[in-house]
Amino acid sequence: MTEFSYIGKGRILVAPYDGTAGLRPVGNVSELKFSPGEEEKSIQDYQNSGGGKANSVRRVSGVEISMSLYDRIAENIALVTKGAATAVASGSATDEQHKGFHGQYISLDRHMTPTSIVVKDVTGVTTYVLNTDYTVDADGLIKILSTGAIGDGDTLKISYSYVAHNAVQALVNSGAEYRVVFVGLNEAQTDKPVTVTAHRLKFGAADSLDFIGDDFSPMAVKGEALKDSSITGAGLSQYFTVQQVEV
Repeated sequence: MTEFSYIGKGRILVAPYDGTAGLRPVGNVSELKFSPGEEEKSIQDYQNSGGGKANSVRRVSGVEISMSLYDRIAENIALVTKGAATAVASGSATDEQHKGFHGQYISLDRHMTPTSIVVKDVTGVTTYVLNTDYTVDADGLIKILSTGAIGDGDTLKISYSYVAHNAVQALVNSGAEYRVVFVGLNEAQTDKPVTVTAHRLKFGAADSLDFIGDDFSPMAVKGEALKDSSITGAGLSQYFTVQQVEV
């Protein structure tokens, strides 16, 4: 038999299972693993000494799929947090209310490099003075100065402009299902093509989502291949299909 070992590289693409969008690449992924599980039903041989099994049945209990994503884009964050990603156009906020405490910071609701910041009292009549009543640091955080005219704990109305950005609302989309396609190469066999399709897949939440660290941080996520009853025909898998060139 010809030796056919495997080292895989390639692209992973995902699409909503309901067909509302096409496949999109998820970027750099260090691991893609399919782990079929089984449960066994067996009966012991009670008719003879020495034990052993008289019969057994093995049933597929599920297919777990795991992958580690490195591209920290909004769509991927939404994928691994059961969330929803939204593109927010540049714009402005008017009279956003916050409480100001002496020596403490205010983070604005759409805190993406805010500019043209105007801070007023709760009535909207008094406009406070930058670097006298409050400061704004390089991160866009507003610090209330105890030496200014803003009282400790006062309610403030803040207006500002913000740049275009993406926002992810986590844990709002627990029922999402996907189709996942791996289009890759077997590096150990002179880059012979390999394609794997998981027809219907539901992801769990990521094991962790690291925001501080000393190394590149993957988003490790697991999912389960579910039965796709729309696939019919003798010998066709309703879970996943592997295609590869071996000649």
